[in-house]
Amino acid sequence: MDIRTYIKQLDQLMKEYDAIYHTAAVAYGLSDTAMWILYMVSDATETYTQQDLCRQCCFPKQTINTAINNLIRNGYLTLETLSGTRNSKRIILTDAGQALMQTTIDPLKQAEDAAYSKFSDAEQQCYLELTRRLNTNLREELQAQLKRRTL
Repeated sequence: MDIRTYIKQLDQLMKEYDAIYHTAAVAYGLSDTAMWILYMVSDATETYTQQDLCRQCCFPKQTINTAINNLIRNGYLTLETLSGTRNSKRIILTDAGQALMQTTIDPLKQAEDAAYSKFSDAEQQCYLELTRRLNTNLREELQAQLKRRTL
């Protein structure tokens, strides 16, 4: 298989992967961004700020801000200033947000667990390693091309 055919097939698979999550968000009555925010903050072991979500979800700051404001307006989230900071705020699920998470994010995570559990440990590790390498290689190649364009 030539490299362009390979890339085309991989791109299609990545778009399909994104579409699966988009379909879930629509079924739950959420925007994609709102679903990912709820997904992240549902992890009670972590504290998330808007900056954290921008960095980890790879969404622009304004996109995260708009989704958070909508979730606050609908009573699903609140913000709490982190001690020792001037304006960093921790994102907290309200009781309504907890209920929403139980009917949306929990089933989504259960589906993910079931789907990924169908891979062996070795397959899971291989998938992670190849994805990391692809992201690193692609980032480096694009940075090099962009650098050449600006010279």
